[in-house]
Amino acid sequence: MPGEPNLISCNQRPDAGKPAPMRCIAAVNTQTAQRAAGRMMIVGLKGEAFDADARALLEEVRPSGVVLFARNMPDCDTLTRLTADLLDYDKELLLAIDHEGGRIDRLPAGCTKFPAALTMTKSADPGLIREAARAQAFELRSFGFHINFAPVLDINTNADNPIIGDRAFGTTPEEVAHHAIPYLQGLTEAGLLGCGKHFPGHGDTSLDSHLELPFVELPADRLRTVEMAPFARAIAHNVAMIMTAHVVYQALDRELPASLSSSILDGELRGRLGFSGVIVSDDLEMKAVADHYGIGRSAVLAIGAGSDMVLVCKEPEAIRETRAALADAIADHTIAPATLYAAHVRIDKLLARRRKLARVPVPAGLRGCALHQELAERLA
Repeated sequence: MPGEPNLISCNQRPDAGKPAPMRCIAAVNTQTAQRAAGRMMIVGLKGEAFDADARALLEEVRPSGVVLFARNMPDCDTLTRLTADLLDYDKELLLAIDHEGGRIDRLPAGCTKFPAALTMTKSADPGLIREAARAQAFELRSFGFHINFAPVLDINTNADNPIIGDRAFGTTPEEVAHHAIPYLQGLTEAGLLGCGKHFPGHGDTSLDSHLELPFVELPADRLRTVEMAPFARAIAHNVAMIMTAHVVYQALDRELPASLSSSILDGELRGRLGFSGVIVSDDLEMKAVADHYGIGRSAVLAIGAGSDMVLVCKEPEAIRETRAALADAIADHTIAPATLYAAHVRIDKLLARRRKLARVPVPAGLRGCALHQELAERLA
């Protein structure tokens, strides 16, 4: 259409402090579709260094972010070099980590080891939990991280749950909100973006979604008043991101897991709860979705259902497959232009929020310091 701009002007990264302009028309070319697709991805790296293979992958896919795991950080020096190299490559890249404490502790030796969420709640002091989150956030930011995929907002309601357990902040929605919201506030105060997970609630499952697709048969009213209640509280406290669960909630969608369900993401999370931040999928390489839908198709379904970003956490082949599937779906309008536009606007707002939080100064010398160690011991 003469005089109309391209769909998304993401052929270049935005200047510092300026969000990339988001525009929408009916037709897109292949390159624009690929750039738009990559921008909706957060990807993992296999190794400990930003080597030629990792650089080639990022240059090809152009993701918005990179998520790092213990495999990427055998020691503090290696992690410092890796994050510095990534941000030297692209200063706008979002660096994310999945770091809670307890058994979900990614940072190397030399950093403070905080206990699991359920252990911390035994202190009966939400103020201490807030301080723990601030301490974790400052240590994470000292390496260059911008996002922590925490807090867990699931409720530990099933003793046979193999994946949540002591990662939850309680066994009732009131307990979870009472402790998880201060944790979220602590992250924000220290300049780190938090992400509540796993919507609408992974606490009452008996299967591990890394390995199998769980089903939950609870009635819709129970899901809304119990499982979703901590998420509603987090939304009221302006949580930046919410991660979805690879779990089928049959009262809300009899076929698709929440991460791929428009009735759950668009209907419940966006519509009923009014969440306007970024929705991100859990890792699409998890067998709960990869074995049933395929990674590429899962990505397309997730974005079409209401997610703004998808996680692909390890294999380069899976990352490339995801980018290709999303680009094809953008080009042929399987992902509607309006859906695409809305997602990119929310990503822009997340980047702007990241830049604002980056102004919070990071005190020197806090990694594993005596003050943080004492705090961790009090909470243990």
